[in-house]
Amino acid sequence: MSRCSLTAALLLCGLTSVAAHGAIVHPRSRNSVDYLVGVNVPKHWDKDRECVNITGAKCDNGQAAFYYSQGCFIGCPECDHLSGRRNMDLCGGGAKPTLDPRHRTVNLNATPGSELDIYKHNPWRAPGTAPVADACGLAGGTPWLPEVSEAGVYTNTTFAHHGMNGSLLQPLDSFVKWRAGGVAEVAWTIENNHGGGYSYRLCPKVEPLSEACFQRHQLDFVPEGQGLVFQGSSSWLPIRGEFVTEGTYPAGSMWAKLPIPSTALGPRCLPGPFDTNSTPYACEEWEQHLVDGPCKPCPGTAGSDCSRCDNHWDGTPAFPPPCDNCKGSPHYIAIRDLVKVPESLPTGPYILSWRWDCEATAQVWSNCADIEIV
Repeated sequence: MSRCSLTAALLLCGLTSVAAHGAIVHPRSRNSVDYLVGVNVPKHWDKDRECVNITGAKCDNGQAAFYYSQGCFIGCPECDHLSGRRNMDLCGGGAKPTLDPRHRTVNLNATPGSELDIYKHNPWRAPGTAPVADACGLAGGTPWLPEVSEAGVYTNTTFAHHGMNGSLLQPLDSFVKWRAGGVAEVAWTIENNHGGGYSYRLCPKVEPLSEACFQRHQLDFVPEGQGLVFQGSSSWLPIRGEFVTEGTYPAGSMWAKLPIPSTALGPRCLPGPFDTNSTPYACEEWEQHLVDGPCKPCPGTAGSDCSRCDNHWDGTPAFPPPCDNCKGSPHYIAIRDLVKVPESLPTGPYILSWRWDCEATAQVWSNCADIEIV
């Protein structure tokens, strides 16, 4: 079957599941521009309306949480835009995780590299190496106009449309100034939690917004600066963050492990359009719902959707949470960090990139914000 006909079949399949979602809330990102016309969530996805403004004021963040890349596996040169939860070595290149297993965020009981380590091909297992569709995210997660599975939704406005590259969004002044050699406050919110970790990077505004540019200007975290901000409050609760510099890309770049553990991940197992009862590790009928069960390998077939391990619909967290009820997908919490602003950076306008590499899905979430270094 040709790639075109396969893609058409998968689009027509129309399977709906819960994709990871998140967005930067401070500084305000270009991706949030739809707030200017009162669109703060896709029209039929109102459950992701809530977010947290670190000032304590109402949070209007546009559709920033719907800019992402999917089907982005480690070892692959590009994303296929389809396979968010296929959980396999899609390119067949044998790429191995580079992340120390201690920093995993889901399925911690599985032996690293074993057949039950089903999430080992997803972005967080080799931070920074998975490809992306666009360095500032892709509106709705696919380049096609039709809305697809994995919450590939977006309400078109005068500012952006489904399939638009985030790097093509117009500048949006955040009114944020950072001092070279100082530290700066950043924050983001989780809408749907699929584990993993994240980093912040810079690119001079005069340069093309690409992964290559952002990778040249990775920012380090201030480890004691991580905390949680709760909805309606401008104060923050310090927490003990976990940061990673080994096995990351660029080499030595500093990433933060997601401090809030996941609980439920989505449907346990949905079959692909061409699966049969004889498909290896085929999805069973009882699994095609929001249920948990024993950890087992995924079918890995085109169009299948599998979260068979650590998918806890009873609220069990994947690892101990940093505070009471700080687990799952709490829309009332923002993750606050401090980053170091290199003293060597020339003053002027920059674009800040936030990149979240997921672990339970082959997805990368990205936002970009305009700042000035003084």
